[in-house]
Amino acid sequence: MERTGTFSSSSIYKLVKKGRSSEFSAPGVNYIREKSYEIRLQRELQSDHSGRATSWGTLVEKRAFDLLPLSLRLESKTRYKHPELMWSGAPDIISEDLSGDIKCPYTLKSFCEMVDIIETKDPEIFKAEKPEYYWQLVSNAILTGFDTALFVVYVPFEDELSIIRELAENYDGDQNKVAWIGWAQDSDLPYLVEDGIFKNINSWKFEVPQEDKDFLTRRVELAQVELEKLLK
Repeated sequence: MERTGTFSSSSIYKLVKKGRSSEFSAPGVNYIREKSYEIRLQRELQSDHSGRATSWGTLVEKRAFDLLPLSLRLESKTRYKHPELMWSGAPDIISEDLSGDIKCPYTLKSFCEMVDIIETKDPEIFKAEKPEYYWQLVSNAILTGFDTALFVVYVPFEDELSIIRELAENYDGDQNKVAWIGWAQDSDLPYLVEDGIFKNINSWKFEVPQEDKDFLTRRVELAQVELEKLLK
């Protein structure tokens, strides 16, 4: 697979923090080591992608996209690569001037937290409270060559759940991963009430700070040096 052995936008936040006595924190060190294993194995490490939160997000992303402007296109199966570094990413959405990601949280608490961040319109708060999503957007902006990022958060209204179940029924992937959505009770699924204060689709378009692009690029450069040491 194209992402095998490359630092991926979805996990790039692990490389951001320094350790107390080393260039990278423990998650960063482990992530670099995992990439060395993938290169030697010539395949991705096995991981569990069958959880409900993951399958919900993957499926419902398509519904969220249908509610976005027509100028955007769904791009989650296209992987962009850095021209020099072992670094790749697959943004969910692309237009002529931006890249973006869609988050469809399985818990309403997570949804509220992300909407609160969108309402602040403050990249520093975003960076501090949801670094995994912030740096994913920065990474994909670098890889696609855009200066603008789009952050989208979606949870359906209750009357949209029938559409979600139809998507699950017609899912063209592994049906075993999404079949549970078809028989789940409404109360078991995340949804919003129509007369509440929240919108189902929430978005924020912002300019990615150049200093953050430069910082992240430097962190990946350093990570690649450490990776090459492990492969000697």
